[in-house]
Amino acid sequence: MMSRMGQPSLPLSLAPHAAYAFGVAVRADMMTVDLVHLSGRVIASRNAPTAGASRTDIATMIATLIDQLLEDGGVPPERLCGLGLALPGFFVSDPLRINAPLGMEDWATADLEQDLGQALGLTAIADNDGSAAALGEYLYGHGDTCPSLAYLYIDGGLGGGIIQDGKLMRGSRGNAGEFTGLLPPAMRADRPTLTSLRAILAEDGKSYSSLSDMLTSIEPEMGGIERWLDRCVPAADAVISAIGAISDPDAIVIGGRLPSFIGERLARRLSFYTVPVRGRDRAFPKLLVSKVDGDAAALGASALCFNRSLL
Repeated sequence: MMSRMGQPSLPLSLAPHAAYAFGVAVRADMMTVDLVHLSGRVIASRNAPTAGASRTDIATMIATLIDQLLEDGGVPPERLCGLGLALPGFFVSDPLRINAPLGMEDWATADLEQDLGQALGLTAIADNDGSAAALGEYLYGHGDTCPSLAYLYIDGGLGGGIIQDGKLMRGSRGNAGEFTGLLPPAMRADRPTLTSLRAILAEDGKSYSSLSDMLTSIEPEMGGIERWLDRCVPAADAVISAIGAISDPDAIVIGGRLPSFIGERLARRLSFYTVPVRGRDRAFPKLLVSKVDGDAAALGASALCFNRSLL
C-alpha cells in the first residue's frame, strides 16, 4: 500500500528586521545602550558616563542615545518592541522592585518599568544585571557549547545568573544567582570585585576617578592585580565550589566588566573543594572566561525584552 504524502513543507526563516529592541545596562559610573534586531545582531551601540547623574538625568540621556541609535541604524521607530534594562541590585517584594546598591539611591525600589516606559514612550522591562548578563553569555558566548552555565558577574560587586538547559533560572523572587549570598559576612569584603581591585591599585599610587576610568587604563603588569588575586581567590573558591555542588552546570563563566586577561589569571588560580572517595571525586564544571564581544548585561536585557513582547 502506498502511503500518502502531504504537501511539501515550506521553508521558513526569521525576518530579523521585523522587530528591534534596546538593551540598556546602567551602573553607577557608566551605561551601555544597544540597539538589537530580532536575530540578535547588534545594529548600533553607545556608552555614556553616569557618575553623579540622577535617575531623571539618565533617563534623558537614554532618550537622546535612543534617538541617535535609531538614526545610526536607519530603524523605523514603529518596529521597536521595547527596552530591556539591566540594573545592579536584588529584588525585594511588596511590590516587586529592584533594590539598587549604595550610590544609586534614586533607582532603589522605584517602579522603573512604569517610570522609564512613560519617560521614553516604550514598553520597558527591568531585571538584575547578573541575570541579564548570564542570558547574554548564553546567547552570545559559551551557550553554544554549554547549555547549562553559571555566570559570575564581576563589577562593582559580585552577582551572577544561572542558565539551566538553555533557560534562565530566576527563582521565586527573581534573585537566583546572587552569589555573594554564598559567603558568610566576614568573607564578603574579599570576594572578587572591581571595587576592591580599584582600592588595591590605589595603594600603589594608581588612583582612578571611577571604575570606567580604571578599566580603560589598567595594564597586565600592574603588581596590584596579583595582590588582588591573592586576596579574592579563597572567597572565589568557596563560591565556585558551592555552585558546583548545588547546580552542577557545564561551566562557570567569569565575566562582568572584569578584563579578560585578569579573568584568565583568576580562572587558573581557582580550585574546587574536593573530597575524593576511593581515590575518585565527582566531575567539576569547566572554568571559562566570558567570550561575549560587548556588554553581556545590555545584550541579555534586549533578549528579555524580545521574550516578553514576542513570546
